[in-house]
Amino acid sequence: MIRFQGFQKFARRLNLWVAYFVPHSFLFVILLTFLVYFLGILITYRGPFHMVQFWVEGVWNLLSFSMQMVLLVAAGFSVANAPFSQRVLRFLASIPSSPRGGVVFLAAFAALCSLLHWGLGIIGGGFLAREMGKRVSRIDYPLLVAAAFIGMGSGNLSLFASDPLVIRKAAPFLERAMGSAPPLENAWNLVNLLGFILGLTGVMAMLGVLSPEEKEATPPGRSLLERFDREDRAEQAAMAAEREVHQKGKLAFGVWLEHSRWPAWLISIMGFSYIVFRFYGQGFVLDLKILIFVLFTLALSLHDTPMHFLKSLESSARAAHGIIVQFPFYAGTQGMLASSGLAALGTSWVLSLASPTTYPTLIFLHAVLLNLFAPTSGGVWEVQGPLVAKAAQSLEIYLPRVIQAFSSGEMTGNVVHPFWTIPLMGICGLSLRDIMGYCLIAFVILSAIWIFCVNLLPM
Repeated sequence: MIRFQGFQKFARRLNLWVAYFVPHSFLFVILLTFLVYFLGILITYRGPFHMVQFWVEGVWNLLSFSMQMVLLVAAGFSVANAPFSQRVLRFLASIPSSPRGGVVFLAAFAALCSLLHWGLGIIGGGFLAREMGKRVSRIDYPLLVAAAFIGMGSGNLSLFASDPLVIRKAAPFLERAMGSAPPLENAWNLVNLLGFILGLTGVMAMLGVLSPEEKEATPPGRSLLERFDREDRAEQAAMAAEREVHQKGKLAFGVWLEHSRWPAWLISIMGFSYIVFRFYGQGFVLDLKILIFVLFTLALSLHDTPMHFLKSLESSARAAHGIIVQFPFYAGTQGMLASSGLAALGTSWVLSLASPTTYPTLIFLHAVLLNLFAPTSGGVWEVQGPLVAKAAQSLEIYLPRVIQAFSSGEMTGNVVHPFWTIPLMGICGLSLRDIMGYCLIAFVILSAIWIFCVNLLPM
């Protein structure tokens, strides 16, 4: 590894330099709000109060998604704190034989979880990173958490990626723009498959090279380990409290009901029966709603009684508070971007520079930039889809290739977007600034791979 020491030093200095400038993710979204506000006034000539109206109206657009993310983290916390899950996490954390192997293993694990769903990548990667930080001696914890996030990002454009589903929902908008039904590709094609394999291989190699020697590693801080220990002891205390209640003998009816197993078991049976019925009838297709429902049903079944289940959810509040506070600001920014015409204007500028040769690359880069301001897919495609489709037609480019370029650009941009780090940082107890330098290096690698794939591979 001597030949890579220069690259290691560069990466660590870059991470420290980025950490100096990058604020907390809450300050980032506030600054982003101001930027979009003034761009709307100066470029699209919208009135100052009109931009405020667009912002306030947009705030409510992500309420449903925000609640879903809160439930995802809460249910994931509850499942991860169960004794059975703790044994599984301890087993997984024991597989790597070295800190470097642990970082690479975690990236692969998070990517494979994200093949099923990105939400599973966040939850699975986050809790395994937390467990490995506690148990793997001399591991570099910021790099470990970055590996979980980078792995999730590199596996995101995959089997059940959200963008192909969103694009299918936006198909009517594309059809109106084109005058005919657009051809849409399956999520698994050569570009996706090779992009995933090359991207994951590239970031795993990068993380292996960047993993420092044990004496130079940055382990979890004492206060963070104490927090993890308190949360672990809270679960043990809840189990002990349940045993004490049952040992008291005769209980008031309401108390007996709270600490009985049958309510949780009956609800779990109902939940699992629906899950089996849905997967049997519709196939094994995961979306965010069914993933949350599966996690909640698992949490209920793993915690025996209603009160034990509620106690297990209390510690999740700390991990979910960032979502509650910050997601409405991103929704407001997205509302200003769409309603002021900034998004459409930016796309028009890109299209004016495009040729049949450069269009996929420009669309990729445009999607990365647009994703910085509007990190969710649904509203973006309703605005951008018709413009992108018309340009593809006029340049005589196969529409699925253009859609692939836009989707892969948006997904790659997630690797450096604070929006998607919020639940992971809540689980792992770090700040955005601790990992952003490593994420920037991974972003460059993934961008180079995906630009190659969307331009040169057959579809």
